[in-house]
Amino acid sequence: MRTLLTHCALGALTAGLAALPAIAQDDTVKIGFAVPLTGDFAPYNEVDGARCMAEMINREGGIGGRQIELMVQDTGADTQAAISAVERFLGDNPVAIGTIPFSDTMIPVAQIAGAQGVSIVQAQSTQVEMHTGVVDNFLTNVAPDPYTATAAANYALSQGVKNVVIFTSDEGGSWSARTPEWFAEVIEAGGGTLQATLNYTGGTTDWSPQIAELRALDPAPDAIYISWGVPDIAVLIRQVRAAGLDAWVVGSDGFDDPSLDALAGEDVSLLDRVFFGTLAPSQGGSKIAEFQDACAAIGMPVNGLFPALGADTIKIVAYGVEAAGSTDPVAVRDAIRAADAIPVMSVESISFKDTSSYALREIPVIGFENGERKLLSLEVPGNVPSWP
Repeated sequence: MRTLLTHCALGALTAGLAALPAIAQDDTVKIGFAVPLTGDFAPYNEVDGARCMAEMINREGGIGGRQIELMVQDTGADTQAAISAVERFLGDNPVAIGTIPFSDTMIPVAQIAGAQGVSIVQAQSTQVEMHTGVVDNFLTNVAPDPYTATAAANYALSQGVKNVVIFTSDEGGSWSARTPEWFAEVIEAGGGTLQATLNYTGGTTDWSPQIAELRALDPAPDAIYISWGVPDIAVLIRQVRAAGLDAWVVGSDGFDDPSLDALAGEDVSLLDRVFFGTLAPSQGGSKIAEFQDACAAIGMPVNGLFPALGADTIKIVAYGVEAAGSTDPVAVRDAIRAADAIPVMSVESISFKDTSSYALREIPVIGFENGERKLLSLEVPGNVPSWP
């Protein structure tokens, strides 16, 4: 997604909870966030959820008496900016660091942080590259892309989907290139057919070439799958429907953005045949919705799944510090990986014990009814294709 991203100048380093009084270093748990606060991917950073959860914990006395201090720096989507920010953070002895959820940034950042034993704890990274053993100090709160692709494919098969078209792009790494292929692999294993693979580039506002190819297929596709985000996805949905195609439009966690829901304000039927596999239940009544309400009540609004998942980062680190009885980053990471169950915000609990680097959790598939989100299925898929 690099061509989509605005390269931003480094912002001033700021404390996440500036209102808190100054606290001696030994009495703080410092967590760094080198993330895009500006640019195209600013809506997907996890800082607001992290700030709200840190505030909640600090108001209750902190972690074993230690207050949480967030160090936040804007990096746009620039890898070198992220590296520079992390190098600055490391001088302040952080327990953990979060960064841009793309492997070309997470890998060098993890390597630099690992020299001091510090872990990268990523709220929403699904890319499989991070689980190949290239670094050993990486933890992500969510399951990798093959799981969300499989959950979406399983639901599609349950709806009678047979003929599918996938849209792929190399711009988002394996997330945009391989996730659609995993979806198709499950469809084919279930008796369906991959009719075509179409390419696209980020920032597309005219999908007519791809739509022309869709219209030429016989039979017409039952579903199209794309792993990308808004606003591009909203444009695609509008143009597919305007062309008279009623295929399901299926996607990954990139669909999980409030601005997609806003399509219902234009025409509620636009979302009738849309669903996506995502990272955690985010429909009304979910734990995420409850957390967002609680944050709004204390004047710290958190809009959307991705910002909300920052709360899980704080809960994971808080568990590790408390279990280790220490802010030593290696001891904290060891305690996290040894846990049978770590309570988080988005679900009851997660564990890294069997996976080491990612939390294997139930994958929700979210659709819409009368323009409102609806949980369609929730499972840990057992038929996930081989990866990476």
